[in-house]
Amino acid sequence: MEGLDTAEGSFKAIAMATIIVVVISSTAFIYFSSLSNDNDSDITNSLDIASLRICGNSTDILFPELMEASCVFQEGNWMINASFVDDSEGWENPEIYDIEFSVTPEEIEIINLRLHEGLNGTYPSEISPSLLLESSPHIGFDIEITYTDGSWIYVTTFQTDPGHIISNSGTGTPDTSLLKGTVLEPISALDSLVTAIYTIFSDHLDTT
Repeated sequence: MEGLDTAEGSFKAIAMATIIVVVISSTAFIYFSSLSNDNDSDITNSLDIASLRICGNSTDILFPELMEASCVFQEGNWMINASFVDDSEGWENPEIYDIEFSVTPEEIEIINLRLHEGLNGTYPSEISPSLLLESSPHIGFDIEITYTDGSWIYVTTFQTDPGHIISNSGTGTPDTSLLKGTVLEPISALDSLVTAIYTIFSDHLDTT
């Protein structure tokens, strides 16, 4: 009987140890899975935006000396690579310089929201794209946003009187042909977009 008691005690000890190991392993798995998910959230694009490109056309409308800026999601961060042109010495001797800086997802999203809110405040113009472009109007700025579902939007503004917009959208490869877009008015509907872009750049760049 003593042998049986010893064997039974050993069995219970082994069973208890097995349960403890299973519990510890399960807890560790849950903990490390949680860490993995947290890390994934840090490197995953949380927006439905794939890329964003802005062309300031060196008009100073969006930001002083801004020529072009592209924004992409890289290694967990939204990075803006912007090119500027300093023509203070005249157009014969322009100085082109690049600046790269990171922005938050919220800042990228606010640009997207202000663009669509602005377009919602426009109405179709009576003139066609071909008629608008016939006089070779000066471009103010343009913006192109591609989305993770494959769709895109491309918007160009013109410094005409009273100001015009050509908007085009679709899926697949962005079509930047102005003749295929829709002419909209008024250009002032995009004032909030201009302010948002200026604010983001001024917050990240030393303009003193």
